[in-house]
Amino acid sequence: MNERKSLIRMMLLLGISALVLGLCCLKASRQEEPDTVRTAVINVDKPYVNVPIIMYHSILPDVSKKGDYVITPSQLDSDLAYLKQNGYKAVTLDSLIEYCDGTGELPEKPVVITFDDGQLNNLTYALPLLEKHDFCAAFSVVGRYTEAACEDAAPDPSYSYLDFDDIKKLLDSGRAELVNHSYNMHSLDERRGALQRADESYKEYRRAMLNDVSYAQRLFKRELGIEPVVYAYPFGLVCPVAGTVLKMLGFKASLGCEEKPNHLTRGDSSALTELHRYNRPAFVSTEEFMKRALAE
Repeated sequence: MNERKSLIRMMLLLGISALVLGLCCLKASRQEEPDTVRTAVINVDKPYVNVPIIMYHSILPDVSKKGDYVITPSQLDSDLAYLKQNGYKAVTLDSLIEYCDGTGELPEKPVVITFDDGQLNNLTYALPLLEKHDFCAAFSVVGRYTEAACEDAAPDPSYSYLDFDDIKKLLDSGRAELVNHSYNMHSLDERRGALQRADESYKEYRRAMLNDVSYAQRLFKRELGIEPVVYAYPFGLVCPVAGTVLKMLGFKASLGCEEKPNHLTRGDSSALTELHRYNRPAFVSTEEFMKRALAE
């Protein structure tokens, strides 16, 4: 009888020991869970790539002409040097499109350089600096301005626009891509850029937008052999109907003028609509401007 009681007592002690050991293991396991979760959160990659886009216009050495849309070649030189020294690599808009449709890659610190309106001085002063710093850029050209430039007997970088031969020189450099900046909507008349006029019906506006953009596309195709896939809204004035027309015509991206970061996600093309850009004015330093333009 005493042996039986001793056996039962031993079994109870073993059971209690096993139970205590199990509870200790369970507690230890639960204590480890928060660290595991926290580590996973810390190691998650950033779900987007920040792509700053800088918008230039006219580049002229005459300091008396400096303003919101005119900077000097030395300022552009300083900007490009800053970008290069801080590890930024210039990429094309085509590269953004390929990244967002899942077929391309982007460097760790991409930046897009754009020049609006098709000024002749972009070829005269900007292209040599792009070559110097090994950068590329997108040039937004107004079709009607280019046609008029072809008739200019004495072009002057101070005020003239690029003609088709000039655009070919940019494209042949391998450092330029062409953007459609409208055929003849770059004005602040009753329409205000590519916006719908107050006296215009939906159908009338849609037809006007379609005719203007497609005419510019045919013009570029005939004279340059290419049809741009990016549209730059004149003055950055955007309209939902215009976006529908652009999509119908096969455009894959558009440029606005809102000064905000661009967060692009691989496989998601929605952020390519009305891409944000920072306009470069003359009366701020390179460091001051870049601090704002490159911020995420």
